[in-house]
Amino acid sequence: MVIAHPNSKTVIHPMKFFFALLVFAIITIPLNAQFTDSTTKYLNINSGGSINKTKDGSNYLLNNGVQFSVKKQRTTLNSSATWIYGANPEKLTNNDFSLSSNVNLYRHFAEFYYWGLLHYTTSYSLNIKNQGQVGIGVAYNFLNKKDIWLNVSNGFIGELSRIIENDTSIVNYQTIRNSLRVQFMLKLGERFTFKTGGFFQPSLKYISDHILTNDTELIYQLWKGLQLNTRFMYNKISRTEKENLVFTYGLKYAIYF
Repeated sequence: MVIAHPNSKTVIHPMKFFFALLVFAIITIPLNAQFTDSTTKYLNINSGGSINKTKDGSNYLLNNGVQFSVKKQRTTLNSSATWIYGANPEKLTNNDFSLSSNVNLYRHFAEFYYWGLLHYTTSYSLNIKNQGQVGIGVAYNFLNKKDIWLNVSNGFIGELSRIIENDTSIVNYQTIRNSLRVQFMLKLGERFTFKTGGFFQPSLKYISDHILTNDTELIYQLWKGLQLNTRFMYNKISRTEKENLVFTYGLKYAIYF
């Protein structure tokens, strides 16, 4: 699939990098089901999208991401990057990039851990020029079985942002937020997996200044680590009065090694 921006002659090949990584992973890395004493790394590559073509042009949306994790005896390091790009015949609708890294520290109980977070976002659709977050907190696995998992975490986030207010004014500001996160996973038989999770991050000064997100997936296991993925994402930034809703379907490859 080759796609060109409606207002540009530049041809975009957004799927090439994903499929190159996918082929490399399938050929070179053996597949395991979970972390073990000898299996300490996890790689997740996903790419999805949607396209609607009419006589007036094409509406399309692409959602690409990579996640990498390393687990030691009492520490887990997770890093991820996502890029959402979309356009219609009239204008660009999405050009949203995020990069995250977090560490989980297990000390006293197997279900309880401390976490630290670094996060960076720039989002055309949410009027975020640049946003950096640094935070710490605690989390607990209320359910932690092979077929069902429920995790709740809470902490404090320091944020430094450059945003566009009222679609006209560029504003630089900083704030401290409370960050509440809930994650849930349920395996439905051998092939289906349902995952959902979200953040609610109100400012400690004004609760009306808040960030709300949700990421929900329905995954079907095709072959070994290859999966068919349907994904729903919602983001709202109250300060910019912007929100986006992303619904895509595509492929995912998840491996432990």
